[in-house]
Amino acid sequence: MRHFGKDLTIYIGYDDADAPLEEDCPCVIIMMDNKSEGLASSYSYTLQLVWGVVRNEAEREGRIVKYTGVFECDELGQLLIECIMAVNPNYPVINIDYETDNISWRPVYPGKAAFTIEIPHVIGGNVEY
Repeated sequence: MRHFGKDLTIYIGYDDADAPLEEDCPCVIIMMDNKSEGLASSYSYTLQLVWGVVRNEAEREGRIVKYTGVFECDELGQLLIECIMAVNPNYPVINIDYETDNISWRPVYPGKAAFTIEIPHVIGGNVEY
């Protein structure tokens, strides 16, 4: 709120026909990516986050042009990682695939990350995640 002047808009799932627009940013889209269950000793679940920030202007200092949206996108991504990592320390995130796209969508600077957790297979137990 302090940095962007408005709250983060959160989408659970994604609808391409009603995709977030510039005015919906900053935003994050939360999607279930995949899961692996069965007779294995543990199950794995992957959650995908896609986020975006808008920054129209660039900072100019002499002959150097700095697109600050690049850094703001990464900062938001790092904050999202910290939030996901804190959800349940009993089942830590074992893998994060993270990237930002700083070229093709300007003035929206998007990022995405896939988070994988692994939960032990417990017969007759109740696992909350």
